[in-house]
Amino acid sequence: MHSSKDREYAKHCFNLFSQYIEYGPGCCKESAIYDKRTKKHYRRIYYQTITDPILRDLYSLWYSNKRKKIPKKWVLEYLEADGLALWYQDDGCLKSDLYRIILSTESFSDEEIYFLKNFLKKKFGVKCQIDSQRRIDISTRREIRKFQALVEPHIHPSMERKSMASEWSKWLSEWQEIKEESGVICTSIYLPERIYNMIRGQGYSYKLNRLLDNWLDTQWYKYIIYPAKSYKWILDHENIEKGSFLITPRFKPHIRKKLDIMSMATGKDVRVRISIG
Repeated sequence: MHSSKDREYAKHCFNLFSQYIEYGPGCCKESAIYDKRTKKHYRRIYYQTITDPILRDLYSLWYSNKRKKIPKKWVLEYLEADGLALWYQDDGCLKSDLYRIILSTESFSDEEIYFLKNFLKKKFGVKCQIDSQRRIDISTRREIRKFQALVEPHIHPSMERKSMASEWSKWLSEWQEIKEESGVICTSIYLPERIYNMIRGQGYSYKLNRLLDNWLDTQWYKYIIYPAKSYKWILDHENIEKGSFLITPRFKPHIRKKLDIMSMATGKDVRVRISIG
């Protein structure tokens, strides 16, 4: 059941499920409900199925004594990124500042909510918290970017408000518009010993700029602009330790701009943790 403004998404779900579940003629229904809290009427849309053995099996799996429950074994075995995206589109919210994602879980028991929290970390590498309203709360930039990159290939176009496609498009445009400029920008960064030994000595800023110029473009065009690849890139790079060697190189302005965009797109402060393969 969805708000009438999500008509296209409801139709998308119908098209998905009608491959497995039988719907009768005239199955698309619309009705109005009155919300006492807001004192407003809202229209809703839903697709009504007929009696189906699959639905009976699903009901016994997800409900006990008319109370919704988490079938843990089923979730562990079958819930993948596409199912996570459906959960997010149905019961999730991306805050307007892009720095918080909420997944509604308040109808479940505390034990079930903690199970889901741990499941997201173990299965997808997404770290989250449980807020005061007993909802899953993803609220660090790196975890949000990781989650969004994971589900983005499965987000329906009508759910643009829960997508970051426009942000990725904006970052790509900004990246492509970057030109080499004169001047320098000093920024303190930590390097691992391997890279420090490669560039130390006279002219280390020049060497680091050359290394980063090639590395940043390679990472950006090979991985970051593609959500599925970006998700794996973030996972692969999140355990890189902060280097032990603090230096303050003179970055070329276009290198600094690319570092900043890379940080926004991945949630990772690459100015602090640089690992050049």
